[in-house]
Amino acid sequence: MAAAADAERLWSDLDAHERELRREGYQLREIWHKTTELHAENEKARSELEGKARQNFVAPDTRINLNVGGQIFETTAGILCKDRWSVLAALCDRDEPIIAPDDDGTFFLDRDWWIFRHILNWLRTDALPQDPMVLLEMYNEAMFYRVEGLCRAIKALPQPDCRFKAARN
Repeated sequence: MAAAADAERLWSDLDAHERELRREGYQLREIWHKTTELHAENEKARSELEGKARQNFVAPDTRINLNVGGQIFETTAGILCKDRWSVLAALCDRDEPIIAPDDDGTFFLDRDWWIFRHILNWLRTDALPQDPMVLLEMYNEAMFYRVEGLCRAIKALPQPDCRFKAARN
């Protein structure tokens, strides 16, 4: 008799758990649908914003000369425009670059050239150095240049350096 009561109680508990799982599954589906709708709305808003921005970059194969902290770098507009909302892409604006070039067409940026070379290399290859201190400096410079893709790539790396982890948060 006691075994039958125990079995009945267990069966009742299982039924209650099953109902709870169905209810949670329904809630998760609702959240998923709402998230999907929000993503679609964000994409629409992003497209409208980009259309209003009227970015008019020079041709991707246009050579761009940069004087970063006294070191001359030569690259193309296509590389600098990898992140089209960055300061570097704004240099390539056909109508109104963010800063005026020097008389020889070179853009002067009073920044650390040694770190900039790593940023330029990332823009070209997506390769990141292994040194945590270089990565931290790159992250700080990427924040200055507003290169969001580079910031995200650095944040995504597993880093053993505690100082870097604190700076990433």
